[in-house]
Amino acid sequence: MALLPSRSSLRVAVVGDGPAGTAVATHLARAGARVVLFARGRPAGLVVGESLVPGVVPRLRELGIEDEVRGYATRKPGATFVVADGSRVAIDFASSCTSAPPYAYNVPRDRLDASLLAACEKSGAQIVREPAHLERAPRGGDGVALAGASRAAAASALGAPPDFVIDATGRARAVARLLGLPTEAGPRRDAALFAHCEGVAIDAPGHVHTDQLARGWCWRIPLPGRVSLGVVAPPDALAAYGPTAERQYDALLATEPRLREVAAGARRITPVLRYSNYQLATRRGAGANWALAGDAFGFVDPVFSSGLHLALSSARALADALLRGSTRALRGYERRHLRHLRAWQRAVDLYYDGRFVALLAMRDRAPQSLLGRAFAGHLDRHLPRVFTGEGSAGLYDPWLLGVVARAAAREPVAAVARVSD
Repeated sequence: MALLPSRSSLRVAVVGDGPAGTAVATHLARAGARVVLFARGRPAGLVVGESLVPGVVPRLRELGIEDEVRGYATRKPGATFVVADGSRVAIDFASSCTSAPPYAYNVPRDRLDASLLAACEKSGAQIVREPAHLERAPRGGDGVALAGASRAAAASALGAPPDFVIDATGRARAVARLLGLPTEAGPRRDAALFAHCEGVAIDAPGHVHTDQLARGWCWRIPLPGRVSLGVVAPPDALAAYGPTAERQYDALLATEPRLREVAAGARRITPVLRYSNYQLATRRGAGANWALAGDAFGFVDPVFSSGLHLALSSARALADALLRGSTRALRGYERRHLRHLRAWQRAVDLYYDGRFVALLAMRDRAPQSLLGRAFAGHLDRHLPRVFTGEGSAGLYDPWLLGVVARAAAREPVAAVARVSD
């Protein structure tokens, strides 16, 4: 990649109007770059990623939308995890956060996405409300280009063709598919069904609840006037309940023991959506004249609500790298965000093999011994920082989590807390 123009003359096309796309366009436009965003329109209502972690709150503040989000969201003070035997463990943000605010939000995603797009328009980025079409750069190699009408629309908005293209197309992964970029997949191949319901039990107000099922797990996310209830399980386990997403979902709520307990008498008030393939990262995040942001770079399982944190973090980091204008800066972005994705993937693996619950049990028992009391304060400060998003992009906190997780594997509770597949 050649040295990019200065920020005042840099022209960037962002493809995709999800959180990563609108956020990176906002950051670049505010810094003086010329930006065009191709917005194909976001789906109304149901989108995975309704529960946020505290590490997202500073991103909302720098985008200038936290006050607006607070007005339509549910305040989230922590997370509760229910094991198959009925025992519960929790993360309380007030006692776990050291630098981020001691809370997060559960958000109706259509409203959050609308807030992000409005902030993007206010920043001065030009919005083209149509899908973008990409092709390999005419000279071949590692470059990409806007094709046909998209190229003309970008040139009209920017005054010239873009110097750089950002792929924020989410799980469509437009550039990765176009160039055949290598990927790395996590070990799970689950699918998720989810809908909004009334009458679903919430044990701890505002908490996102994660419950183990006979096969897989479910989420309960309290939203204003409703609860987002999702089921994550192997596709064959879901298929046994019927041929359609609605049939499978409704049958699960009527027959699965834990779901019958928390959703007895619940009423589904939306259609059912299905998502697949929750664990995939692209090994390259930048090339000759392009970079990936958000889910287009990689996505992990939703069990720890990391999706919006990864999207908005990648947007901020990519904007900073582009404004520095060097290949070295973009390579640094690629390396650090891939490390960030892998840190969350390792954390997700701990949930499925039972070590996450064992870790929390170890934390709760640590003060019972002299050595435990000496070390407990350090663990309390650093271990939650991966799960709150404060330290997930760093080096030390994910490393410490790995060290302690090896000890947690020997805990008897780890076997009990393992999620069946």
